[in-house]
Amino acid sequence: MSRVTLVELSDVEREEFIRADVADYADYTQELAAGEPSSIALSVERARAELEPRLRREHAEAEGKCHRRWTALDADGSAVGWLWVTPAHAGMPPDSVYLYQILVKSARRREGYGRAMLTALEESLSAEGIAQIRLDVFDTNHRAKALYEGAGYTFVKSLEGMTQLGKRFGH
Repeated sequence: MSRVTLVELSDVEREEFIRADVADYADYTQELAAGEPSSIALSVERARAELEPRLRREHAEAEGKCHRRWTALDADGSAVGWLWVTPAHAGMPPDSVYLYQILVKSARRREGYGRAMLTALEESLSAEGIAQIRLDVFDTNHRAKALYEGAGYTFVKSLEGMTQLGKRFGH
């Protein structure tokens, strides 16, 4: 299995994370619109207009809200993806966190890095006394659901168009 090291997100990596997130969103919306007349350029432009301003604002506010963000590095020290975790939301156990975002660089997908990133995150959080991660996944995002379920995340509750999954680990 691939292994990664998590390092605090730098300003340079934050910009790369935002660009990759916007591109990923554009790809995802294009997949959902399959069969409808839409171009790649339109999907990318829509993603930039809808998502990029929100991402920039959320990244700017992240530290003040005690959010944590990491870059995942492969064995050679190259960035393969990013993670973003927030404190537990209302209704979540106090020893839990919420996985707000996990993104593997598109060129590094299907190499086991998504699973490796989740494992590294769980190990890091467990050492800090965190015992559970929760996350929401779109019901239409079958690849992500397969990743999470393969990593041991199980059903918590249904949401509108989404499913909340969780995993207890460590303690």
